[in-house]
Amino acid sequence: MTLNDAQVKAEKPGSNRRRISDGGGLLLEIDPAGGKYWLWRHRYPPTKDGKQQDYRIGIYPNVSLKKARQIRDEQKSRMLTDGINPCKAKKQEKIERFAAHHALTTFETVALDWHKNKAQGTWSKRHTIDVLLKLQKDILPAIGKLPIKEITTQDCLGVLRSIEKRGSLEQGKRTLGVISQILDYATALSYCTYNPASSLNRHAPIKQTVEHFPCISWEEFPELLQAMESNPGGADHMTLGGLDLLMLCFMRTTELIAADWSEINWEAKVWTIPAERMKGKRGSRKEHLVPLSNQTLKVLESIKGITGPDGLIFKSIRTKSGYISNNTLNMALKRMGFDNRMCGHGFRTLALTNIQEHLKIDLRIVDRQLAHIEKNKVTAAYNRAEYWDERVDMMQRWADLVEAKRIAQKKEDQSPPVTDFMR
Repeated sequence: MTLNDAQVKAEKPGSNRRRISDGGGLLLEIDPAGGKYWLWRHRYPPTKDGKQQDYRIGIYPNVSLKKARQIRDEQKSRMLTDGINPCKAKKQEKIERFAAHHALTTFETVALDWHKNKAQGTWSKRHTIDVLLKLQKDILPAIGKLPIKEITTQDCLGVLRSIEKRGSLEQGKRTLGVISQILDYATALSYCTYNPASSLNRHAPIKQTVEHFPCISWEEFPELLQAMESNPGGADHMTLGGLDLLMLCFMRTTELIAADWSEINWEAKVWTIPAERMKGKRGSRKEHLVPLSNQTLKVLESIKGITGPDGLIFKSIRTKSGYISNNTLNMALKRMGFDNRMCGHGFRTLALTNIQEHLKIDLRIVDRQLAHIEKNKVTAAYNRAEYWDERVDMMQRWADLVEAKRIAQKKEDQSPPVTDFMR
């Protein structure tokens, strides 16, 4: 028996999926959720030994009973007359339509889709913005309008080389990583067949040069101490105190400038820098302990008289963050005559080199105090307070050495100091 429109419309879902025949292999499939679908059951080749297969026609009522019969008859005619396998031909046509559509898909379209998905996932707000800036600055202007299927290794290399010309080698490496991730995403979604940037990542075409932070030699150290005393650039007392703390504690400038008075334990003589301000990927960061020498406590007491006793140590009304910027400290050094010779980060290098040379302290102890990132995650978990007694002793001995150099310099320079945090 054949169906009619009223019957098709009246069919209700049951507890199980079922099919009703219209004749000639045309079936109406009804699932328990109420959906109705047309399919044509036939054999290919059209003999009793042919393999039974189902040709999906479409959804009712989008495809009416009349239209479903018409499609069945057309496909049956193609099979009998031209020997075409209906199911195989339908799959191939779908692939060709998909390919034709994706041939017009640009790198920019895929990149922004990838970025949106990642931003809604595990990325932090800061990383989301950082990646978007890489896209807007270097990637999309160069290859954004190219069809994703036509992106070549040379296209990717061109982006890399343009960044290298600016001298930003590390930035080039990270930007290439973004391009490669986007192309991996495109490959997974069949927008392209392979990732043309993968070979560049494997062969690392970027010269792995290390950008060293400027740092004075030990012989030049008295000159810096003298400049900090005479203060030719007119730095305020808080800024001079910040430079003193970098000299005595040699933490990263980013760890210093956002410091809060609540982190200072005056009785235990310990500065606890929270994990969120430490360098490293989220999840691998640990809080960092800084033993406070007697000289360091005097510096903190002096700054406390300006900005304390609560809240941020290095308060600033000029910044959105509420604390001074890295540039505040570096500009102070520049005005003292140390442009391209010394920066805030350079105090770490100064301490690393000269604590070993002049105090004969093991590199492992200095490294722990510098909070260098431990590659071994198991080892890193135990390094928070490792060599603590040795570090306490080292920090006091280093402060004593710095103070001795300062006193010696004062004897050579009789001009009155502007500030004297060390006394």
